[in-house]
Amino acid sequence: MYRGILGGIVSLLLVLACGPAAPPAPAGGGGAPAGSGSALLSDAAYRQQVIEGARAEGMVNATLHTSWTPEGIQRLEEAIEREYGVRLRINFTPIGNYAQRAGELLSEVAANATPSFDLYQCSDTTAALMQQAGALEAVNWKPLLPEGTPPDVVAGNGEQVVIFTDYFGLMSDPAVVPESEVPRSIKDLANPRWRGRVILFVTGTSYLPWVIRMGREETFAALRAAVQNGAAVDTYPNQLTRFAAKEYPLSLTGFTFYNVAQVRGIPARFTPLDFISVGNHYVAVVRRAAHPNAAKLLAAVLAGPEGQRISAEVLGNGNRYYPDSREQKLEQEWLAAGFPLFSWREHPDALAWSLSPEGEATVREIDQILKGG
Repeated sequence: MYRGILGGIVSLLLVLACGPAAPPAPAGGGGAPAGSGSALLSDAAYRQQVIEGARAEGMVNATLHTSWTPEGIQRLEEAIEREYGVRLRINFTPIGNYAQRAGELLSEVAANATPSFDLYQCSDTTAALMQQAGALEAVNWKPLLPEGTPPDVVAGNGEQVVIFTDYFGLMSDPAVVPESEVPRSIKDLANPRWRGRVILFVTGTSYLPWVIRMGREETFAALRAAVQNGAAVDTYPNQLTRFAAKEYPLSLTGFTFYNVAQVRGIPARFTPLDFISVGNHYVAVVRRAAHPNAAKLLAAVLAGPEGQRISAEVLGNGNRYYPDSREQKLEQEWLAAGFPLFSWREHPDALAWSLSPEGEATVREIDQILKGG
């Protein structure tokens, strides 16, 4: 399914590449990007213009992390009102599959239709896809972000803001796996000791950092050996369910689902494998949005200190760009333990490769290995 979605997205990108180019935006997030409508306004005037525009719109259609609750969404509405003095209704839809949502958006862009959502949550790779297609609005975030927001949350020439950090690594059951025996490499998953006790994430893109750092054949061999050692394959939510049921004490998963385990009181620890695989999760305002100003205010609050507190309490998520965050402290601990760092945002050449025909072919091959091929 993923291959079909990704193939469709790539095809759409080829079509869109023949259309009008998106207006250029300057590097960095501090200035006024082209198309932001703020080039001739002071920061204060621009902020007020966006607030008044949002007041007139009255609502925002947003597709965000699947685990947001009605109470959490209400708290975000209240945070927007406190920060900007405007009450907005957030029409929340769970994001589900990032690639599928990106494909839907690019289909709407190709049809010159109004997007279904004003604000999209996205990963490093899906953000890059939407950015390449000219589907995202470059925003002058500086006047909008609440006080105390680190400037480094702004990314993609102002087209995205980071709302939380994720890591891809190993969640283990401390009651079953002693800390001294926790695997430190993806190659260790083939150890007969762990036969039938490992569950892997189902989507091949998550393993591309290993291809980039370890090499194609070495990564393929490690994954193939793990599958031959009885490793199961499943989605993040199903992995967590099966981990909690004690079916698999080792789960190669995302840090956000370790956070969910913590919130639910499920005993677990989280460690990198081979290196620290960092992924950023963003929100982005799309071009031709029905409620663009309201979307900007919601995005700014999500990236700001109060939105971060709400997200931490509701979802368990945090942001590595906040100096005292748990994520930043964990990174320092992992670095001190000898794990190097890989971040898509800090390796744009690797991100470009992941979207290339070679990167797409690599994902297809990994998907086949995970299926037992």
